[in-house]
Amino acid sequence: MIWITLIYIAFIFGNSATPAVYSAAESGWVTNLLNRVVGSIGLTALQFSEGFIRKAAHFTEYTGLGILLTLSLAKRGFFAGRRRLRLIPVGFLVACIDEGIQYFTPGRACSIKDVLLDTCGVAFGVGLLALVSYGKTRWKHHNGA
Repeated sequence: MIWITLIYIAFIFGNSATPAVYSAAESGWVTNLLNRVVGSIGLTALQFSEGFIRKAAHFTEYTGLGILLTLSLAKRGFFAGRRRLRLIPVGFLVACIDEGIQYFTPGRACSIKDVLLDTCGVAFGVGLLALVSYGKTRWKHHNGA
């Protein structure tokens, strides 16, 4: 599972190394698609901005990282049990490197706001799996398993 997590981190870094002109085209395409979809189901008042889509992508991408970090490392001593919160600084480090890559990518910029948003995504992913794990434990205990 650690290899999948490392490949996912490489995917994140690859997205950040994409020059702004291509990244903007991709974000614009997704924005237009989502706006067409919500319009086609009658939600014409709901329109997404490209900025919102970009921030949602950051959060979602890093929620995935939080989930993968948890699945990869949460059973190891240093990150086990309640110590899984230690995974959040790992995600923060990945986000810092990610923004550093953007600093050197043509037309892109680095942002502390994006680092914080990314870190919140990791925390959400870690917390989500902690909640699922807690629910499974309670379910087993409640059902006598």
